[in-house]
Amino acid sequence: MIRKGIGIIFMSMLVFFSTSFLTVINHLISPINKTIGYKSLEIGFPFKYYEEFMIDCPNPNYGWNLSNLILDIILTLIIVSGITYIMNKKNVLQHRVL
Repeated sequence: MIRKGIGIIFMSMLVFFSTSFLTVINHLISPINKTIGYKSLEIGFPFKYYEEFMIDCPNPNYGWNLSNLILDIILTLIIVSGITYIMNKKNVLQHRVL
């Protein structure tokens, strides 16, 4: 039971980090960031939990939204747990039929 819980947490971490990385890559290669004078970076899906932008100055303005970060983590954990539960239930049903 503890081993399954650790596995679910580990998989949730991998999914969360992968999703966050994909949002960073998306913002780095988007055409909006290639315009002169405006740069922005937003991290988080579906809730944006980090934002950095520049407005005519060399120092970036940035901010974290910790409540959105926690919501993203919890949402990822729920989704991965649900998928794992459904897959395990499906495997148990298939073994009973055989």
